[in-house]
Amino acid sequence: MIKNLRSPYLFISTVFFATYLTGCGTHGSIKGYQYATIKSNLEKAVMCVIKNNSNIYRDTSLDYLGSSPALDHLGDNDSAGSYVSWDAGDNYYNDIKHYVTIEITSGQVVNSYTFRYYGGDKEWSTSTRSELFICYVNNKKSNDGFKRNGEITKTMAKEFTEIFEKEFVNKVDKELNLQHIDAE
Repeated sequence: MIKNLRSPYLFISTVFFATYLTGCGTHGSIKGYQYATIKSNLEKAVMCVIKNNSNIYRDTSLDYLGSSPALDHLGDNDSAGSYVSWDAGDNYYNDIKHYVTIEITSGQVVNSYTFRYYGGDKEWSTSTRSELFICYVNNKKSNDGFKRNGEITKTMAKEFTEIFEKEFVNKVDKELNLQHIDAE
């Protein structure tokens, strides 16, 4: 296949963009928000907004299972080169470091959102940019939403992201004193 391409750069670019457009991991991204700051600053702002917004609830009862900064769910290679996966147990999608699950109440609507910080430990330690993206959302009353292999309509995505931005992202912007860049 490679010999049919004129340039290895074309092949690498094609693979990169095909991977980028298909989403992140086993789930896609509904919408992302990028900041010109390091991940630890974004993380602190996120936790501050969650703590100080009465319209946002985050279950902290299982934090002891997986909120350790030593965890990296993307895994590492051990000394023999074998892949090692760090397990956060029942708290995998609410471990604070990689994934955060929150409920946002806006009027009569209650949505559950799971968002992820883009990247892993290596990128977070060197990058001057950080990003979070919504990877799962569910309307608690109608049970509509996006699941790992599910579909979400543009109308649903707009409704979900409007609430997320109003109650959460705009407040993170203020906390950081930065304007996010949409990263879809």
